[in-house]
Amino acid sequence: MSKSSLRVAVRLVLLFTLVFALSLTQGWATTIGSTSTVPRQFADLASGQVFIYDGGFLSTGDVANTFNWFGPTFSGTQDLTPLLFSDSNGTFTIVGVGLPEQVIYTGVSQSFGFDLQSGNGTALSANTYTFGFVEGLATSSGVTASTGSVGHDNTVDAPPGLSAGSTNDWVFTPSLSFTGNYAAVGTTFIIPGSSNGTADWTLNNPALSGANVDRTYSANLNASSSGVAEPGTFSLITGAGLVLAGLFRYRYSRGRR
Repeated sequence: MSKSSLRVAVRLVLLFTLVFALSLTQGWATTIGSTSTVPRQFADLASGQVFIYDGGFLSTGDVANTFNWFGPTFSGTQDLTPLLFSDSNGTFTIVGVGLPEQVIYTGVSQSFGFDLQSGNGTALSANTYTFGFVEGLATSSGVTASTGSVGHDNTVDAPPGLSAGSTNDWVFTPSLSFTGNYAAVGTTFIIPGSSNGTADWTLNNPALSGANVDRTYSANLNASSSGVAEPGTFSLITGAGLVLAGLFRYRYSRGRR
């Protein structure tokens, strides 16, 4: 190998390593929610209810990307709108509203893009942001309610959920009759007994019997990271590139002896 060829090879190795490492800064992904989007026993008959994943959180910088769900058997079409929430000690505030979707039963797990319509679709801090959905088409003028299209069990699946340290626990509005645009950015929902006092709407209270017990819904959320790779990972990849470049130079030096 000539000296000029060596320089080209070393530069190509370093360039490829840098591009690869930088590409990973956009490539990390998080999935939160129920471990399995599988057939479940029940469908909600009450229209227009709100459901919130209470078993784990997005990481800082995660951007809501894809909503995944499995529905019980139903005929015709139903409506779904994915939502992003911030959680403050049991008070959940809608921070982002995704694209409303009209869905049908297919017998398999389904997915559609979160496609932010209003508010914020990025987790701005750790241990704060989660997701949920409303059974209906949520727009700026209000919610066109629909009956349930995401299946649930009236028990909570054993942990963990999809992310480390999480559970499969969900909270929900217990068949409330809503008024106004209750799926708009800024609307609040509270778990009874939480430390933050009052909110616009009340969620189920697991201490009560019947339909108030927590559930597991067949839904989860994929998020892509807008942040950078961990420094240790970035350094490891870059270091590997430098080692390869060094090997090229070493072989060149030996070949000239």
